[in-house]
Amino acid sequence: MNKISSDNNALANSNNTPVSTNEFIKDWFAGASGNSSNSDTSESLAVSIRELLQVIKDSRSSIIALMVLGVIGGIIKALSETPVYQADLTMAVDPSSRPASSQALFDPYAYRFYETQYELLKSRSVAQRVVERLDLVNKESVTSLLIPPTLSQTLVKEFESLVGVTFTKVDDEINPSSKLSDLEIERRKAWLTSVVQSGVSVSGGEKTNLVNVTYRSINPNFAADVANALVEAYIDQGLDSQLNRSQQTTRWLSQRIDELKETLDQAQVNLQTFLVEEDMLDSSRSSDITTDELRALNTEYIAARSNLDELQKRYGALHPKISEARSDMLAAKRRLDNKSRSISSNRQKQIELDRLEREVASNKELYEAFLSKFREADLSSSATQVARARIVDRALPPSTPIYPKKQRIILMWALGGLLLGIGIAILREQLDTTFKSGRAVENKLGLPLFGVVQMLGKDIGNVERHYLDNTRSVFSESINHIRTGVMYSDVDNPPQVVVITSSVQSEGKTTLASNLALSYAQMGPTLLIDADLRRPRIKNIVETSVDAGLVDYVAGVVQFDDCVHQDSKEDNLFILKAGTPPPNPLELLASDRFKLILKALRKRFNHIIIDAPPVLPASDAVVLGQECDSLLMAIQSDKTTHHMARDAIKRLNASQVGVAGLVLTQANIKKDNPYAYGGYYGYGAYAYDDDKGSS
Repeated sequence: MNKISSDNNALANSNNTPVSTNEFIKDWFAGASGNSSNSDTSESLAVSIRELLQVIKDSRSSIIALMVLGVIGGIIKALSETPVYQADLTMAVDPSSRPASSQALFDPYAYRFYETQYELLKSRSVAQRVVERLDLVNKESVTSLLIPPTLSQTLVKEFESLVGVTFTKVDDEINPSSKLSDLEIERRKAWLTSVVQSGVSVSGGEKTNLVNVTYRSINPNFAADVANALVEAYIDQGLDSQLNRSQQTTRWLSQRIDELKETLDQAQVNLQTFLVEEDMLDSSRSSDITTDELRALNTEYIAARSNLDELQKRYGALHPKISEARSDMLAAKRRLDNKSRSISSNRQKQIELDRLEREVASNKELYEAFLSKFREADLSSSATQVARARIVDRALPPSTPIYPKKQRIILMWALGGLLLGIGIAILREQLDTTFKSGRAVENKLGLPLFGVVQMLGKDIGNVERHYLDNTRSVFSESINHIRTGVMYSDVDNPPQVVVITSSVQSEGKTTLASNLALSYAQMGPTLLIDADLRRPRIKNIVETSVDAGLVDYVAGVVQFDDCVHQDSKEDNLFILKAGTPPPNPLELLASDRFKLILKALRKRFNHIIIDAPPVLPASDAVVLGQECDSLLMAIQSDKTTHHMARDAIKRLNASQVGVAGLVLTQANIKKDNPYAYGGYYGYGAYAYDDDKGSS
């Protein structure tokens, strides 16, 4: 027993760290991490997938219910959504037909022109033209075309489409604008403009000049009308814009020509006035005469000066000819100076005259240029391109809505319900810390699993003795499997005294102990002792008039033969009830007399099965574990938590009591995969069926 205790201490201590409650998720990520070999990864992945499928199978009813709710919700969602129709129109948009040039053919910014046209199609001004063109302000029924219908109206429309009969009719009546005030008309017009503008979508091809214009509305006819009117309004706006630019250009040229004409006339008047005032009507001839006179006067002055020089050389300074020659020279010089000053004054007048003539010439040239531009009225001189648009395919009322896609909505809701159900099942599995399978018991606790006991139906009367009802049933074979595991847990010294305990009460330990005792009785004399002195159960399954039991025998009140009971259906099974309830159960089981009695019973019986109290509420199982050869702990499926089982094992190990093995009780093998418990049920049941079939 000490050897078993030390071995189990190591096993339990190695499993004290918290472990994830969702094993298949852990295995999934461990298998995908690549830390192990390829074979280990493949095996771990396969196990994870099987466990995931098992979780889905266990929760299939709730998953199906959520999926059905998703389908119902999808149907309601699809019917409650307002249908949206899309009308498509195709148009061709080209820039203005100016003379082509290499720069225009390879313009890297040509895309900006088309992007501008797309924005113009979605502009508020075009939307206003649509409202005016379709006279939407005065149409009373337009409100019903733009406001989404209620769910009841949608259901009526769906019914109409199914039966092919129309029960409702929309009248496009005209509401006189006189019924609305000017403010209401403006507000209604602004609202309709925003509605028209919000439903427009424009896109263009990458390699063509075709533009796709779409409009979405809850009414197919209204969508087609607005799409057609939108493009027509865009074309009209382009023409109006072109005409406005032409008119603005003409008006500006006319004003500018008038201004230039006045400037030219004023310049000519200034020139004529100057010529008259300065007597320069024949300015070119006067210039020639003045030049000849200046040359003659200069010659005269030079001749007078030369004559004076010669006379001064011939006569004296007081000679009368000298005085006369000097007077002639001075007179010639005065005439030359006067003429020079006159010529200088004429030169300034000529400069002013040239300026006035240049001003007249420049104004005349500018005036003639603007006059020529005005006559040509060439709009191509404008730097702005004018788009040429034409409709290729007009919009037609769509027959089917683009939204909602009812089949897709129902499918998505159904898929959402399915995924929600699977997610809840996985979450519930992750939050559930109870044991679901034998694999989980071994993985979480690190101890060997001796077997799995199935859950018996409510129609089974005495589950503690169900082993005798059908010795070849799955239940009985599972008990035999546990018996074999206990016997071969120590081949050299097979356990003789086996204690059955659990973490807490109601985990099926008494059922396990009673049926295991019946199984051991097939191999020889077996004693079943009810050592659960606080809550004895075996007395309820034994038909005897003897009230004395273990307590009375240990207390020395009765002899062993007076308190032991031989089973009526199994001669090799003897049962020792708890007897009179003691005031101190722990002290009684820890007494030396109990140890001596147990030693004596070893010589009389081949096998002794002790039904001990649970570990956590009481310490009786710890005391009994000191005297037994093997201790089994029952773990109830879907009830016992990981922490409860670990705490019980820790308490036993703390007292040097080891757990030889574990038994998963009350397992629902119809619900769970039998192969999750080692494949025992499937192979065992198959073998017996084959034996029966071959007999």
